[in-house]
Amino acid sequence: MVVSTSIPSSPNSTDCWENEGGASRPATSVSEDTEAAALKQYGITPVQLTVFDWGGYRYSNSRDAIAAAKRGARLTEGGADLR
Repeated sequence: MVVSTSIPSSPNSTDCWENEGGASRPATSVSEDTEAAALKQYGITPVQLTVFDWGGYRYSNSRDAIAAAKRGARLTEGGADLR
């Protein structure tokens, strides 16, 4: 025996989320020309960053990455691999 626990919808109901607080706004996309114009207008310049990856972690500083790799090497030499 199957028992339905849902409440039947009213004739004016849309049975959608829109009836739970209003329709959602459509997604807006910014064209590349509009984005480029906004970047120029506000003086925003793209900057490329170097990221160092070791052992599943990312470092923005090479010294930190080297230090982590050295710690990892010492741990594996001792028989423990905590990565």
